[in-house]
Amino acid sequence: MDYVFSEKSKKITTRVALAGLLIFIIGVVFDGNDYLSLVTDDGHNYGHSQRIWVALLSNGIFFFFISLAVLFFIALQYAAEVSWSVVFKRIYESMLSALPLMAGIIVLIIAIGQFDGHHIYHWQHYDTSLVEGMADYDHLLDHKSFFFNPLFYYPVLLFFMGAFVWFSRYYRKQSLLEDQEGGTRIHFKNFAKSALFLVIFGYGSSVISWQLIMSVDAHWFSTLFGWYVFSGMWLEGMVYALMLIIYLKGKGLLKEAKGGHIHDMGKWVFALSFLWTYMFFCQFMLIWYADVPEEVTYFQARINDYPVIYWVIFFVNFAIPMLFLMDADAKRNRGLLVLVGCIVFFFHWLDVFIMISPGAMKTEAGVGFIEIGSFLLFLGVYTFIVLRSLASRPLLVKNHPYLEEGKHIHHH
Repeated sequence: MDYVFSEKSKKITTRVALAGLLIFIIGVVFDGNDYLSLVTDDGHNYGHSQRIWVALLSNGIFFFFISLAVLFFIALQYAAEVSWSVVFKRIYESMLSALPLMAGIIVLIIAIGQFDGHHIYHWQHYDTSLVEGMADYDHLLDHKSFFFNPLFYYPVLLFFMGAFVWFSRYYRKQSLLEDQEGGTRIHFKNFAKSALFLVIFGYGSSVISWQLIMSVDAHWFSTLFGWYVFSGMWLEGMVYALMLIIYLKGKGLLKEAKGGHIHDMGKWVFALSFLWTYMFFCQFMLIWYADVPEEVTYFQARINDYPVIYWVIFFVNFAIPMLFLMDADAKRNRGLLVLVGCIVFFFHWLDVFIMISPGAMKTEAGVGFIEIGSFLLFLGVYTFIVLRSLASRPLLVKNHPYLEEGKHIHHH
């Protein structure tokens, strides 16, 4: 039985998006007018318009990461020749449908900043700061000038974004062809393409994390940052996929997915929570212990100015999965998985927000109408696209060589 994107589901996702848009507009009109013209001596705009762009960019990156994580997971399943997740393959593919839109939003916002539309990336607006001997000479930016040069930055960004969009379309197209053709030709073609993609992803996921997020704090650097972002995006993708699976199971669909399949997804969420915690602690501890001025600035801005948000993000994203999903039976409990998933999903959105906003807004950042409204807007639009894509093709793949093994790998 296939999924039907009902009028009720369309209304719910549309209303979430419209409610988010309304809250966002209220925030734009009423929230933060005191900062409308807050421009510092160094020319950076930390005011109202800056807050709007930060909210849009943070959400674009967050939901882009969800799709990118699932794209990675699909390639990983092909490369490892995994069978248990075949019954969920169409769910993963549906999440790829929103990737081009989110990638386009990110590139557009960055391009607007290049033409002085905002000052999120202050390296886009340096003039004499790279000229040695000038009063505002910045030796750290000068050392990174090759990376921030538009002739390098934008081609690299567009290459990786283009590659991710191409592979997302490729996997969706090949999946339908496999349904029609059968055999193993397409499967082994995907196997080879996945090996190539994993190499591109290995470089690209780190590079775009530097370009999109770390370059907001342009003077700061961390060799672990790419891994930290990767662990977070992977967890976000698996949580969203798990929520979709439970939603479909609640509608009486995905009968091929047994309790063991749900348990496997729960184990992924549990394990990736620990991976993210490990990366968080490693990055923080190594930088704190070394106490190098160029490295500690990132943590000072967050711990000194946003201590509650910063530490709550860490403890919630670590403690909630550990306390509630430690037991094996808990990973089969759909209600508990939804509860934990919603908490983890929101606080990882907050993690992406806190990675960007202090560098762009200094002490003027906050979670208000603009931030919550933009989150609901993106969530509604993203989910609408995903569910529409899910309804456009059969819910279960056909002719996949591991389909029967995947259906019967769990007998309970």
